[in-house]
Amino acid sequence: MPSLDASLWDEFRAGSEWAFERIFLAQYDELYSYGIRLSRDEELVKDAIQNLFQRLWQRRAQLGSVAVLKPYLFKALRHQLADELGTAQRHRLLPAGFEPEFQVQYSPEDFLIAQQLTTEQHTQLVEALGQLNNRQREAIHLKFFEGFAYDRIADIMTLNQQSVRNLVHQAITRLRHALPILYLVGLACQLLLTNSWRIMKLFTS
Repeated sequence: MPSLDASLWDEFRAGSEWAFERIFLAQYDELYSYGIRLSRDEELVKDAIQNLFQRLWQRRAQLGSVAVLKPYLFKALRHQLADELGTAQRHRLLPAGFEPEFQVQYSPEDFLIAQQLTTEQHTQLVEALGQLNNRQREAIHLKFFEGFAYDRIADIMTLNQQSVRNLVHQAITRLRHALPILYLVGLACQLLLTNSWRIMKLFTS
């Protein structure tokens, strides 16, 4: 039996404007949240989402079936942003062959879920994440904040699964070295109380 995502996607591919609008409204906030992680240029992210959906509508008859929409659209948005960042950077007369790199960032607001953290601890956590490279931060975000499996992350980031596993392992190791162990235990307990088990696992698994 096809999933709700698959059924909705098939209706969209068949030309249903209702299904298209339903997908857009259901997925927009999460796409924006992911996009703003990759680029802090809000207008660029909004434009990329609009352009992505416009392109999907125009090409709907050529699209294949999709079982789960979120990872499919995350991958599509990542490509769209890369294209638009590349275009913007080429206008700045950068060398031929230059490939844009996403500047994945976190802010203290991303961790408001752990309300018991002090301002200093929020700052320490963001600074520790800042020590990771962009790919490590993106892999951490997709794994622990979005809850994707390694195969989904590999598809979104256009990497093989072992590379994704290596990125996550390296990121966790660096975070554990950068943050005091008692702080990590306290943070894990607070996140457990708010049912944020995926983020808790980042520090305790």
